[in-house]
Amino acid sequence: MKLLEWRVHPKSQELDLPEAILMPVFGPDMPGLAPEIAALLPSTSDPSGWTTKLPQSTAQKRTLCAGVFLGNPLLQRRRVLGDLQASGLAWICNMPSVCQHDADFIANLDEVGLGLERELNNLAACAAAGFRCIASVATPEDAALAQRLGFDRLFVLPKIRAHEGGFPSELSRNRAVAAIAEMPGPTNRVLLSQVKSSETAAPVVWPAQVQGVVEQPLPL
Repeated sequence: MKLLEWRVHPKSQELDLPEAILMPVFGPDMPGLAPEIAALLPSTSDPSGWTTKLPQSTAQKRTLCAGVFLGNPLLQRRRVLGDLQASGLAWICNMPSVCQHDADFIANLDEVGLGLERELNNLAACAAAGFRCIASVATPEDAALAQRLGFDRLFVLPKIRAHEGGFPSELSRNRAVAAIAEMPGPTNRVLLSQVKSSETAAPVVWPAQVQGVVEQPLPL
């Protein structure tokens, strides 16, 4: 198991956001495949116990977010919640997310009850347990579902196909954010977009509609 760190860079320090999202990736390394996409591949590894890899400072943990694959058909939600509550983390994000798959595969997942709705319902259960949440979405339809469930912090993830030529292009990322930004939403909605590490210090190249960005992940 490897742990990926996604650093969060808000436009304003007054925004209520975690400092980083920590996401475990189980299974063997996949050369040539972005680690955030490899996290979506099936794995027989035991997903428990990864929270022991987290920083030990309680104060630091309160500023971090767990990236959890809430679409896992074998998910033991009570066990996951117990582990995360014991770890001291304050935030949870559904990441990786089934929303990253192509439309045909998502339709197949929906037919067997393993689509984004199940994933976001699991995230809503995390919110009910006291966690603060960021909902990962890819399309306006995803965002509408997340907003109906009460989520006002949305991380716009690129679709898998956007990674075919390497890191998703600025154009593909901007289009995904713009489509969601055009939707009506709560006045306190916060949109986040993924950026290259080289773009984090240049807000001028960030999508205009976002309140912050999430840096491409690096092994912790």
